[in-house]
Amino acid sequence: MIDKRAVTLMVAKLLVITSILQFTFYSLFVLDSSIIRKNSRREVKWKMKISDDLDIYSQFLQSGIKKNDILLFKNKYIFNCTNIHKIDLHKYNVGGGRSKTVDIGTFQGQMVVVKRISTIKRKVIGNTYRQLLFMKEILLGEQLEHPGLISMMGFCFKHLYEDSYKKSQLHSGISAVYEYGEEFNITDLTLTTDERLSHALDLATLLLYLHTSPLGSLVIGDFNKNHFLMVNNKIKLIDYDYMHNIEYPCVLSQNSTLIKKCPFQLTCQQLDTRELANSSLKSLCNNENDCNLGECREYNLRTNIQNIHKTFLKYLLKPKFFNPVIQKMLSELTLHLIQRDISIGNLVNQLENIMHINKND
Repeated sequence: MIDKRAVTLMVAKLLVITSILQFTFYSLFVLDSSIIRKNSRREVKWKMKISDDLDIYSQFLQSGIKKNDILLFKNKYIFNCTNIHKIDLHKYNVGGGRSKTVDIGTFQGQMVVVKRISTIKRKVIGNTYRQLLFMKEILLGEQLEHPGLISMMGFCFKHLYEDSYKKSQLHSGISAVYEYGEEFNITDLTLTTDERLSHALDLATLLLYLHTSPLGSLVIGDFNKNHFLMVNNKIKLIDYDYMHNIEYPCVLSQNSTLIKKCPFQLTCQQLDTRELANSSLKSLCNNENDCNLGECREYNLRTNIQNIHKTFLKYLLKPKFFNPVIQKMLSELTLHLIQRDISIGNLVNQLENIMHINKND
């Protein structure tokens, strides 16, 4: 027999998690008290208000919750737990990394991708960590928005491992839906010069966005060419699991044995009192009094530029595909990319200029 108290606690936990995800970006709406009807305090019931211009998530009414305390959120997504099951899946386990797997299906004639936690990769990393990575990806999808990032179309939390009252029979119910994209090999694409420059500029503006994102300068931690797909002739990043905003740490110390220098010939910049208080890297100093912890600012950006150039730009911007005038410009640009001495703003500006010249040639 099902323990109603355990189920109620499980539901409450899921509501808290969903509320945290939704709270990040979207305004809260107070449910009109006239919609709520009194009911037994022992019962848990769904109440949902539907308006003409927006969908609103369902809410549980539980004992002790006041009418005006029930908060609802604007729903910007096509999919949630009420309709995600309507996706007609026809390919299973077609991709995925250490924690997730990917299914492909259709909804109202449109192809979509459903990510979920894999049930066959448990030996690689633990269940809790896999859930954490997936929820982190969903949170990033909530907070980041750029044409070079895959669009999340919705998600659903049915239950988590720790909340299952019969763990042996239930699997994690975290699912997220994304727009469909095709795998590609950059060296096999047949592209016009305009398309080559357009893809290069798209990637450069993505790196500029990641560098100036609301979350700080983000690095694509687990960079892999397979984490990029072609979506409607646009190259898009699809995996955020290991993306983070921690710059490479460095140490300034009178004790030369403790000095930790920066890559890319960057300068170690000392953290101020506030930054130091929030840093998780204090252990690098080994409790030395003369040790000053710093960070190599722009390391994340330089790493992204290096990886994008090595994986995509050096193939897209091969001078041999262009006319002599642009060949010279691209040769100079490529040299700066190899020497790692070009700023992201300069990279974007130069690509825009070259693209303009190419179109008017």
